[in-house]
This record gives sequence, structure tokens and C-alpha cells, in this order.
Amino acid sequence: MSAMVEVWVGELTKLREKVLARKPFLSKAKEGSEVEVAAEKETQKKKKTAVQRERDTSGTMSEATVCLLMDRFVPW
Repeated sequence: MSAMVEVWVGELTKLREKVLARKPFLSKAKEGSEVEVAAEKETQKKKKTAVQRERDTSGTMSEATVCLLMDRFVPW
């Protein structure tokens, strides 16, 4: 498992170098990287809450769906 992570990190490093070589305006000072890390953490937190909301809503059905199911399976 750790070998797989190392491969991924290596590939991401290569991709980062390619992107920075194409776009030199993306390179920032170390002070800017701290801000970037904080922004990254915030976006990760937003992604986690979005995934959590998706999980919460994926188990629920709308009222219309429940009515259609009841009409179909309730014996008359």
C-alpha cells in the first residue's frame, strides 16, 4: 500500500513540475504557499461536507416516489 502511495506522489510531483513549467505565474513565495495551504484545507472541508450531504440524501426518497410505490404495491 505504501508503495502505491509513493508511486502516486511521484506522479503528482511530475505533473506539478510540468504545470509549473508551462505556467510560471503559478509559482508563489513561501508566504503565499501558507495561504494556499489554508485555502486547500477549506476546500477539502467543503468537499467533505458535500459528500456527507450526498450520503445523507441518498438514503431518502421524495414524497412522490413513496406515493408511486404505495400505489403500486398496496393491495386494494
